[in-house]
Amino acid sequence: MRLLKKFAASKSAIANLSTKTKIVLVALFPLVLVLAVGVLSVINLGRIEKATQMVSDTQAILNEAQTLAEAASTMESGLRGYLLAGRDEYLIPFETGKTRVAQSLEILRQMSAGDAKILRHLSDAEQMLAGWQSEVAANAIELRREIGDAMTMNDMADEVKRAKSKVYFEEFRTLVGQMIGMEELLLVDNRDSLTSRITAGLSDPGLLQEPFQDVERNYLVLGMAKNLLAAAVDMETGMRGFLLAGEESFLTPFVQGTQRFDAGMDAFRTAMQEDILVLDQLNGISEVIEKWRGEVAAPMLDLRREIGDAATMDDMADFVAEGRGKAFFDSFQSTMAELRNEVSAAMAANQAANEEIAAQTRKMIPAAIVAAIIIGAAMALVTGSGIASGIQRIVVSMRGLAEGNNAVEIRGQKRGDEVGDMARALETFRAELVRMQEVEQQKAQSKDAELAYVVQQLSERLSRMANGDLTIRITEAFPAEYENLRDDFNGSIDNLNATVQQVIEAASSIRNGAAEISQASDDLSHRTESQAATLEQTAAAIDELTASVKSAAEGARRVENTVREARQEAESSGEVVRNAVAAMGVIEESSSKIDQIIEVIDDISFQTNLLALNAGVEASRAGEAGRGFAVVASEVRALAQRSSDAAMEIKTLISDSSRQVDQGVDLVGRAGEALQSISTRVSHISKLVTEIAEGAEEQSTGLHEINTGVTQLDQVTQKNAAMVEEATAAGHMLNANAIKLAKLVGRFKVDGNGAEPVAPAVTEAVETHSSVHASKHWEI
Repeated sequence: MRLLKKFAASKSAIANLSTKTKIVLVALFPLVLVLAVGVLSVINLGRIEKATQMVSDTQAILNEAQTLAEAASTMESGLRGYLLAGRDEYLIPFETGKTRVAQSLEILRQMSAGDAKILRHLSDAEQMLAGWQSEVAANAIELRREIGDAMTMNDMADEVKRAKSKVYFEEFRTLVGQMIGMEELLLVDNRDSLTSRITAGLSDPGLLQEPFQDVERNYLVLGMAKNLLAAAVDMETGMRGFLLAGEESFLTPFVQGTQRFDAGMDAFRTAMQEDILVLDQLNGISEVIEKWRGEVAAPMLDLRREIGDAATMDDMADFVAEGRGKAFFDSFQSTMAELRNEVSAAMAANQAANEEIAAQTRKMIPAAIVAAIIIGAAMALVTGSGIASGIQRIVVSMRGLAEGNNAVEIRGQKRGDEVGDMARALETFRAELVRMQEVEQQKAQSKDAELAYVVQQLSERLSRMANGDLTIRITEAFPAEYENLRDDFNGSIDNLNATVQQVIEAASSIRNGAAEISQASDDLSHRTESQAATLEQTAAAIDELTASVKSAAEGARRVENTVREARQEAESSGEVVRNAVAAMGVIEESSSKIDQIIEVIDDISFQTNLLALNAGVEASRAGEAGRGFAVVASEVRALAQRSSDAAMEIKTLISDSSRQVDQGVDLVGRAGEALQSISTRVSHISKLVTEIAEGAEEQSTGLHEINTGVTQLDQVTQKNAAMVEEATAAGHMLNANAIKLAKLVGRFKVDGNGAEPVAPAVTEAVETHSSVHASKHWEI
């Protein structure tokens, strides 16, 4: 119950607000909700940016941890190289790796400030590396300097001093370094693009997905490239360990590094199968490592197996065989693996949080927009219905007042908005209207008597005026309100009196003029009838002439069509002749070619005859053994002779045919020229006939236009004759009407002598003349 009271009070308070305030509230609430959505979107964008930065920082920690592991492996590899070669330049990688380890540890501490677990792992890794340097590396370097060059290891030392492995690995590191440098530049660009989009307020995950994928791809390439580098370093380290110790167990890093390198290379190529540039770089890296394996690693491992345990290197071999350095590095690698796992888990958690925030944003924005639309529509409906219902009630009240219901109830006067103001103003108008009606009723009762007197006076004068008396005047004074009416009546009577006098005078003038018009119309009617008959005869003559010219034009057109068909047939015949000439030319060319072929056949027959003759001579020399061959040669000669004779006959026939074809070509050419001449003359005749036809058509068109004009002139003349007759009849009727008008105005009694009487004889004559002309008009 209390809740209902509060709702009713709030509803009443809203109803008392002004319309402007209500509309502002309806528009403001959805805007506030949209603003809240915008604020939440900005907050989520900040969270996404923060999560993205955490992912980037985590990936940077992983990359730097990988760099630390590579630097440690470089130290171990440099140490083993020095232990094998005994030259100080082989300690350069050891010192470089040592410096890089210190830098990586410092960078990792700065990146991981506040993360106790990572700092603890870094501290353990640093202690292990320090223990390895003090307990293993320093003692090994000192022992190698004491040993110097062992004579039994000279071959191995010479092989190491050639630095083939160093050349290949420097090329390998250069290629990997170029790949890493290029990807790091791309990573910077992609991270800047992602950051700019987040800073610009793009909360759509679809727009952020592409830069996210580019950054992840850069990190993937960097990680795989560094894994290849680490695997190669392990191969080199394992090889050098075996070269120092001579035990197969020290080849484990070499074997595992080889396996990891091959597997990593395959995975790298699969992941980057659409990136041609990266694939080219991978092919170069793979080629360098394969050469190193075949030209350096395999020969040196075989050489070390041949040397075995050199007596002068026993101490060094025993020292290395103790595996103290391996224990330190196993612990170091285990610690770094734990570090990478924890950092990877943190990065995965940040990525999941980032995706969750993006999903929340995708769900929140549509829901907020729908809520804003629904709430705004509901508020607009409630506010609009409240305003509309109040206005409708006022409209009902105003309609009742317009219909004369002054007792209608004006509702809504207690509202505090503009509708309430309208209701209160309408109530004031209703009260004033009731008061004015009461005053009007009182005035009406006092004026009824005065109005009755005025009506009586006007009725008497109007009755006399209806009988034709225009001398009436109202001399008695009217009440002040009706005095103007009396003056207007008297003025109207004066004006009407003057008008009637002028009408009487005008009727006399019209009667005289009508008689003159009637006489003139009779004369014009006779002349018009004569002109119409003449035009009708002229039109008939022109019509016959037009038909004759049109017939001549049609005959010329038929002649033109016949000439055109003859010209077309002549042209077709000329085309046939030209085709025949062309065909005969082709036959002539074919005859020439056949003649050449026959000459070739004739030559072949001659050559065959010579060959047969030579064969017969050779067969004669052979004696009895060549008799059969001689018979065949004789037959071949006979056949060749017959071929030659046939060729000559064909040549003669073709020559005769060529001459006849030439004559036919000449005759056909003459026929073509004759047909061309005929076609030219027929074209000229066709042109002349066309000009004759066009002239006849133009004459026909001109005569047709003249005929049309004469016909129209005849029609106009006939119409003029009818109109003249109508005008004559109208003149007579005007005269009769003028006489009637004079009779009518004679009824009025005006100031002066009144209207002149109309003579009965004149009236009768006019009426008789009018009836005669009216009968003539109808006869026409």
